[in-house]
Amino acid sequence: MDVTILDYPSLPCEEFIQQRDDAELCHMPAWTNMVQNTFGHRGYYLVAHENGQVCGVLPLVHIRSRLFGNRMVSQAFSDYGGPLATSPAVMEALYHQAIELADRCSCRYMEFRNTVAMPYDLHIRTDKVCMHLRLASDPQQVWKELRPQIRNRIRQAEKNGITVTHGHRELLEDFYRLWTIRMGELGTPCYPRQLFEAIMETFPEQSRIFMAHCDGKVAAAFFAYAFNGCAHARWGAALREYDSKSPNYLLNWSAIEYYCRIGVKGFDFGRSTVGSSQHTFKERWGAQALPLNWQYWTPPGRELHLVKPDDPAYKRKTEMWKKLPLAVTRTVGPWISCSLP
Repeated sequence: MDVTILDYPSLPCEEFIQQRDDAELCHMPAWTNMVQNTFGHRGYYLVAHENGQVCGVLPLVHIRSRLFGNRMVSQAFSDYGGPLATSPAVMEALYHQAIELADRCSCRYMEFRNTVAMPYDLHIRTDKVCMHLRLASDPQQVWKELRPQIRNRIRQAEKNGITVTHGHRELLEDFYRLWTIRMGELGTPCYPRQLFEAIMETFPEQSRIFMAHCDGKVAAAFFAYAFNGCAHARWGAALREYDSKSPNYLLNWSAIEYYCRIGVKGFDFGRSTVGSSQHTFKERWGAQALPLNWQYWTPPGRELHLVKPDDPAYKRKTEMWKKLPLAVTRTVGPWISCSLP
């Protein structure tokens, strides 16, 4: 078996990924290239070959940051991205090649964003899940399976005059404006607009923006992409002043209807902390938890230090960020978040 580092998109790799039920859009070589070209983070795309055939891939992004240190991530700007392998031996080869690479680059740690934990002695984080709703070709079948409370909130939004549109880059400016407002309210640095532009340019057929309007103003929106039979609502926000009109309910339902009609089999509401209000909201739609087993390699003798939301120091920084003017968070946030993919 041979493991190489790919420096360019490869049709055999893409075909291998598209045949895997556990593959995500971030596994595509084009995603790694997109991150490297947009943000300058060095991408390493590991490919295992056996008898001339691709039998495994592992996308890696090397992030050097004065604020957050030197590390590798599989995969950046995604909830997923761990190795895809046809056998334990292939996974072993990819894993050891990744460790050798991270060690050579003097990384403090390497993060594998797995759904299924790898069988190695690694640090593991399991406090996050993604919430998946099974779809049907007829959206009315999904509608009938929703809780009455959810259906009532959707009808309420319609009675309140909420309307939903969807499209591509023509909606990006309004989406980004609303999303950055909400991120500032939550105390979270926002990603740069270039990330969303790059995804839409790299994956135009897969990506889409959904937007809820109230009295001619944007009340809620999310950025989604579909791959391998599943739609992912990746980045979303709803303004608090419209909460009583339930725009988020009609927004999600309109997206679910759309994806049902084009033959998508699942809807991923995105990552949540177990037990959080977001987690509860998604559970009420009937979504099932997909565990995220994020694993961490560190060099021998080095301890792993990860920031968690319940850390008092983290909470203090979040509260300070909430108090900054929107113009400041929109300027400084993208500079910070580029190193927190």
